[in-house]
Amino acid sequence: MGHVVRETPWCVIDVDTTDGRVFFQQRWQYDWLVQPPLGAWTHAEKREFHQRADRVIWAAWSNRAQLSVAGASEFSRRFAGRGVPINLDIRWVTAKPHWTVTVTKLPKNQFQSSSVVWSTHTITLDTNDFTATEHCHGTPKVCTNLVPVAHEFGHAAGNTSTLGRGDEYAAASAHKNDQGSIMNMGNQLRSRHFQTILEELNKMIADTTFTVARA
Repeated sequence: MGHVVRETPWCVIDVDTTDGRVFFQQRWQYDWLVQPPLGAWTHAEKREFHQRADRVIWAAWSNRAQLSVAGASEFSRRFAGRGVPINLDIRWVTAKPHWTVTVTKLPKNQFQSSSVVWSTHTITLDTNDFTATEHCHGTPKVCTNLVPVAHEFGHAAGNTSTLGRGDEYAAASAHKNDQGSIMNMGNQLRSRHFQTILEELNKMIADTTFTVARA
């Protein structure tokens, strides 16, 4: 099985050139905080948090988009018109992280502001960030659901204001009215959400250009 791998400061991308698949992974190193009077994190609780985060991210982002390839390379010729799936996940590490993730254990029904800082590769989450938040808008009223962990992962995957691709609910965003977008107030992926990943993929195999066929 052939692989072309690209390591970046914010992710690692592995192109399986035999089966025609893309694997995107981020290494997360955690800093575990507690809001009193809750007790200290147990190892089981830490493991459960990471596993839940991984499942939520996998469900929201993996196998949701098909990439297409074009160009003169052997890889492009083999997979042109066939569709190249992309899987995205996170790995818990204790050294050499792409991202440092601060997670605060909170009582149920309490929330803190979650965020991603691209320049420092830091993520801030809490234990209630798996709870979908409902946002309703328009006439007739339309409601969407946003899961904070999946949304913040989207920022860490390159949808960042640093690159001009930040929160789409912002007043200045060109996509403010697309409330169903996962980078707005919903849970739906758009082709544009893979732009930063595509920029890295297009550096990996000579004479090969990746685009999003559908998302």
